[in-house]
Amino acid sequence: MADAKKVKARVLVKCPLGEIDDVVEVDADEAKALVGVVDTAPAAVKYAESLK
Repeated sequence: MADAKKVKARVLVKCPLGEIDDVVEVDADEAKALVGVVDTAPAAVKYAESLK
């Protein structure tokens, strides 16, 4: 079985994935279930990366 596609996401709330504004990689399918916890929009990821 092929590996699931990974996407970059901005963490919106402190959780096991990371702190607020961290950029993490999650499975694309998992990201759909994490609405409100992470944001995969390119602008959101770019913003979070600019904070580092």
